[in-house]
Amino acid sequence: MDSDGNERDDEHGGDGNGPMAVRLPVDLVRPKPAESVPEGPGWHHSVKLDGWRVALAVTEDGVRIHSRSKRDVTRQFPEAADAARELGAGTVLDGELVVWNERQGRFDFEALQSRGLARTAPGPAAPVAVLIAFDVLAAPYTDLRPEPLSARWPRLRSIVEQAGPEIQSVLATDDAARAREWMMRMRPQGVEGIVSKRWDAPYRPGERRAAWRKVRSADTLDARLVGVTGPERRPWGAVVELPDGRRAVTTPRLPPVAAARLGGAVADRLGEQVEDAGLDVTWRALTEPLTAEVRVRTGRVPLVRYVRVRAEV
Repeated sequence: MDSDGNERDDEHGGDGNGPMAVRLPVDLVRPKPAESVPEGPGWHHSVKLDGWRVALAVTEDGVRIHSRSKRDVTRQFPEAADAARELGAGTVLDGELVVWNERQGRFDFEALQSRGLARTAPGPAAPVAVLIAFDVLAAPYTDLRPEPLSARWPRLRSIVEQAGPEIQSVLATDDAARAREWMMRMRPQGVEGIVSKRWDAPYRPGERRAAWRKVRSADTLDARLVGVTGPERRPWGAVVELPDGRRAVTTPRLPPVAAARLGGAVADRLGEQVEDAGLDVTWRALTEPLTAEVRVRTGRVPLVRYVRVRAEV
């Protein structure tokens, strides 16, 4: 164990010798959720894609790819490993594995996941996976994590230029307005949002300070309010049907004022109790649906936030 209580990996530089300056598998920084893209100078904004977060490490024994949970997925994504073979031993990249679906014109998470969860190497007909790199944790003999992003970013761009085409650098900007435009314009292609990082921040997993912030794309839209959860007079949440047919329970639990207003809107409209196995919740159905305004954040499982019941016109 090291001084921070982490398990040593003596096979790959755990004793501080050789080109590996960090122990594998590495911990990855997790962005903190935020409501909006931060404004002002000092921020670096990059697109968030619908893929698998991984660390790719070039060791003296070959390339290794680990998921965020530190599971070895090298066998499942050999093209990304092959693209890194010309990089110097000791290089460690942080990025997102993605698969592009040419027919659908968007990133295909299902295709990526089916590859990642397989126990065997992909066949010749498998869709190509690409690593979109957005940070570099180490270079040969050098731990770059204590360095600010302003030093790591140019190193990353230089490293990616030396890699094969299955490793690319993420689309990024310093302009918050441009980042917001990307988030909205590229949403149909599978861009889930924006990750913003402080230029002066080192790479510190588990740090409480929000050096990395994640903003998901969000749309406010009309949905069919079909029921409520919790007490009739002050519901905990709304059960809605989205325009694409999916049903969801709003989250988080409604604050008192919003709960009272929703309770007033559904008064004398509630019918039978529904045991919903799909939503894993019990709710009361409306005898006649109303229209609710909701805010939907994109992702494989949509996050639906209740806004208000819309007045009928």
